[in-house]
Amino acid sequence: MIKIKIARDDNGISLISMHGHAEYDQYGKDIVCSAASTIIIGGINAIAQLGYLSFISYDVDAGDVELKINNTECAELQIILNTLLVQFQSIEESYPKNIQVQEV
Repeated sequence: MIKIKIARDDNGISLISMHGHAEYDQYGKDIVCSAASTIIIGGINAIAQLGYLSFISYDVDAGDVELKINNTECAELQIILNTLLVQFQSIEESYPKNIQVQEV
């Protein structure tokens, strides 16, 4: 199962971590893993393209991703992060045995 953890501070989302494998299908054919990976990497790419890369730090290691937000006061960045959260929750609604979103 993919576990997505979302942490918040007073200003908004301060951490998104993604760990595990959905086990929906074989590695390389797993649509749930593919969707989750696309969301988080696409989000990081959007943050970079919009010029907010200095507001975050991230680590990608064999499918596990940890995205730390160093400046949670940026409203535009929070919109992107909340969009990622909604996308993860949408996948969770369809595949609850394969992905879990948890606010910690």
